[in-house]
Amino acid sequence: MEPHSLNELLIRSGQGDAKAFQHLYDAASPRLFAVCKRLLRDEALAEDVLQEGFIKVWHHAAQFSASKASAMTWMTTIVRNQALDKLRQVKSRPESSEDVEYETLEFASLEPEPDALHQWGEDAQRLWHCLETLKPEQRECILQAFYHGQTHDELARTLVKPLGTVKAWIRRGLEQLRGCLQ
Repeated sequence: MEPHSLNELLIRSGQGDAKAFQHLYDAASPRLFAVCKRLLRDEALAEDVLQEGFIKVWHHAAQFSASKASAMTWMTTIVRNQALDKLRQVKSRPESSEDVEYETLEFASLEPEPDALHQWGEDAQRLWHCLETLKPEQRECILQAFYHGQTHDELARTLVKPLGTVKAWIRRGLEQLRGCLQ
């Protein structure tokens, strides 16, 4: 589904259009479920969080502004925050499938396949391009924090770096991303 179609469905949902919300759910839930599942690593918990996230989307849809973000970006933020809240609530963290040496981790190993980039849409492609312009330590910290849900403290311990350094890498990286995306 085209991003502008999702924007329209979300705007109509904000006006109380339940049918538009059903279409929005049908179109967006597979991608949002993938976000939940990736963070929570538990399918049943991911389903619960997805439903809770869509309840928030329904209640806050009137606050959506297409001039600030795409519908998918806006909904992903809500669902991601819901998943992170759930992780904190159950006092667990997503487990890495392997121990990673961040100093030797190559960004290319995280690069999506060309077909995946096409399916992600223009916003995700722009974000990926902008991530490639960051310094490796900034990029890795941002990916670990936002994609894997690690806290600044966890990153500092994992990387064996001072907490202030990790925070600075993330802050500067996000500033660069913001500039690149505008």
